[in-house]
Amino acid sequence: MKTSSAIRADAWKALGENGQYLRYVSAYLLLMLVAVVVSIPLMGILGVGIGISGIAPFFAPGGQPEIGLFLDPAVMLPLLASALVFSLLAIYPLGYVTWGNSAMAIAAIRRGLTVGHAFSGWGHGWKMGWIMAVKFTYINLWALLLFVPGVIKTISYAMTDYIAIDHPDWNANQCITESRRLMDGNKLRYFCLMLSFIGWFILVAVANTIPVIGNFGQWFFMPYFESAKAAFYEDLLDNDAEA
Repeated sequence: MKTSSAIRADAWKALGENGQYLRYVSAYLLLMLVAVVVSIPLMGILGVGIGISGIAPFFAPGGQPEIGLFLDPAVMLPLLASALVFSLLAIYPLGYVTWGNSAMAIAAIRRGLTVGHAFSGWGHGWKMGWIMAVKFTYINLWALLLFVPGVIKTISYAMTDYIAIDHPDWNANQCITESRRLMDGNKLRYFCLMLSFIGWFILVAVANTIPVIGNFGQWFFMPYFESAKAAFYEDLLDNDAEA
């Protein structure tokens, strides 16, 4: 079993081969751009609901919202309806981004990354979105018990995305169950890997305080971070094959 430093080294090595790092940055930027474009109609749906409810002026500068507004069916029904439609439709961009992000990371570790992986989620957005919805529902239910069980399950389900990429015919519960199996005995290793990036996250947070230029810091960090997670997944598969 590889240590956190060995996992990170694998990620750096993969990104450094055949110009994969620059391709990853380009693909990641494209992925985020498409996600923004796809999300624009969703924001319009929320805007329509807010407009019909007539609540917007009360939250404008100088407005004075009253608690009674949230008890008025004429206000709440349009808001709730638009929020429900938004939530259902948001499953697709969530799935699209998750699929593309995971596919890029796996492809980078397996030395096959192309910019085209940014668009690989088109045919899988709804399914991956549903898998993520089920995954987050389980995590939130565990978190209702106590904070620690929620964290443990978050780590236990961490490989679900990659498993869905490798097994596109599997359903949500199959992917989640397989993630739990692979992570059995490896949760502390994964936690240590995530903890080893704390310095990078602080550096990116500081960089983001710099106007304009600093905001791009995360785009150049994410390929390393995501590739490291995919490298951990590959290590799990290798260990499982040897068992």
